[in-house]
Amino acid sequence: MKKSPLFLYGIGTLLLIIFLAVGYWYSRHNLDFTCSSSTASFYTNKGNVPFLNYTQSVSFTHSGKAFLHISGNIHDAENMYTLNRTIIYSYERIAPNEYSMQVLTSSYAGSDSVPEAMEKKYFMPIMSGVQRIFGIRQLPTGDMVISNNSGPFLVCAVH
Repeated sequence: MKKSPLFLYGIGTLLLIIFLAVGYWYSRHNLDFTCSSSTASFYTNKGNVPFLNYTQSVSFTHSGKAFLHISGNIHDAENMYTLNRTIIYSYERIAPNEYSMQVLTSSYAGSDSVPEAMEKKYFMPIMSGVQRIFGIRQLPTGDMVISNNSGPFLVCAVH
C-alpha cells in the first residue's frame, strides 16, 4: 500500500514537469498569425522609380518558425532584377514584444535574378545564418508592426 502513494506522487510530478515544459515552450514561441504588406523604397527621386518594390507575406507558428515569402523588383543604375524567394526563420521571444530571429534556410524561385553582390549589400537580414532582434507589436486595428533597433519598418495587415 505504501508503493501506491509514491507511484501517484511520481505521476503527479511527471505531469507537473510536462505542464511546465509546455508552458515554457509556449511562452518562448507565442506568435501565431499571418500578415502581408507591400514596400516601395526610393533610393533617389530620379524618375520616381522605386529602388526596391516588393510584397511580402509572413506566417508565424507556435512551432517556433516563421515563413516569409518576398516577391518584387530591385533596381540599380542600369538594371532591374526580380526578387522571388521564401525564407524560413526560427524565432524565440527574448523580452516582451522582442524576438530573436535566425534565418534557417532560403529558397529561390526560378525567376529570382538578384546578383550575389547586391544580395549581400541590401538583403543581409534574409541571408542564411543571420540572426536579428525584432520588435513585434499589435496595433489596435489588429495589424502588426514589425521593427528593428532603428525603428518600425513594416506595418503588416493580418489576415
